Amino acid sequence: MTREEVAGKIKAMIEEQDEITIASTAETLDIDSYTMMLIIAFVKEEIGIELDMDQLDFDSFNSVDSFVDLVMRQTEQAA
Repeated sequence: MTREEVAGKIKAMIEEQDEITIASTAETLDIDSYTMMLIIAFVKEEIGIELDMDQLDFDSFNSVDSFVDLVMRQTEQAA
């Protein structure tokens, strides 16, 4: 899956969950811990990547881009 596809899926999931519109994947997000956990579960179920919880921090959830960067790094490490 490409970076753009991952970003699109995560963006759509957050928009649906929080009933918001994200204008840009670089936009700073204000999401709660519940949405963070949903994103982690979504990545595992829909994208097939189990994230290393030791590498997660709140900064990873600042924007769709920052979270996708983390997902792509872990995807490369798993390969």
